[in-house]
Amino acid sequence: MPVSSAKGVPQLARRELLLALLAASGARAYAQQAQPDSPPYIEGGTIIVAACSRERIVIAADSKASFRADGFQDEVCKLANPASKLIYAASGLAGVGDWSAADEARGVASRIVGDNPYLSASTLGSVAEAWARAMAAKMRTMPSSVFARDRTESHTTALFAGLDRADTVNLVKAIVQPVAAAGGKMDARTSVAPLEIPASGTRYLAFGMPAIAMEFLARKTPRAKAEVEQWPRYFAGSADLGESIAIRLVELTSYFETRQDLVGGATAAIRMDGRSGVRWLHRPPACLR
Repeated sequence: MPVSSAKGVPQLARRELLLALLAASGARAYAQQAQPDSPPYIEGGTIIVAACSRERIVIAADSKASFRADGFQDEVCKLANPASKLIYAASGLAGVGDWSAADEARGVASRIVGDNPYLSASTLGSVAEAWARAMAAKMRTMPSSVFARDRTESHTTALFAGLDRADTVNLVKAIVQPVAAAGGKMDARTSVAPLEIPASGTRYLAFGMPAIAMEFLARKTPRAKAEVEQWPRYFAGSADLGESIAIRLVELTSYFETRQDLVGGATAAIRMDGRSGVRWLHRPPACLR
């Protein structure tokens, strides 16, 4: 079916694009402070899309979080700028009470990066590893009832991007996977690895609930083909096609995803490059801290 202009999804129409996509199966979950008689249950949700090149990175995300006990809310920030040349995005366990995964990223960045204006690839890896350890430690303190029975649905995935002295973008992905331990307690495994960026062109990464973004990037369906055919007109005034596509893919996922309790809300977007540093393209109120 053609893309509708309803609900903020304007009609678009054609251009051949060579698009690469990494779909990282991500934790799709959030938890809120437990209620006395009904602990929240990590459900699923989130769409995060990044457009990456050696010179710049743009990350866009939705802002919906879902809780079994309390329904959902549309004001959760999944992006952060923990240091001057560092940006972060995560799907999964966003926060519990006054604690948040983004605050863990800010804390480890403050300790490891400090006032250093640049991050080497190794320093970026150290930040991601320290964050993963902190997340695992937090998960070990949480009751198993917070996590889905299928633990693969409860893992948290984070993307860390930094600029080195040559103003080259480096990427690291961290995954924290909760596992059951003896006595009904929780344990967690961590995995941290750098991600390759092509020498030229843009690489797209999608995680959380990436299926719809994958569909449109690969032009797998009639509605995806109709959408992509309209991009040249829709993006005619864009200075950065990759930036526009990343934001658009989040909008499309929020619009077409049948589980509207898991994805949606305002779209947040942040950009980092050597010329301008870090700047917010779309900064909802939840991302103002």
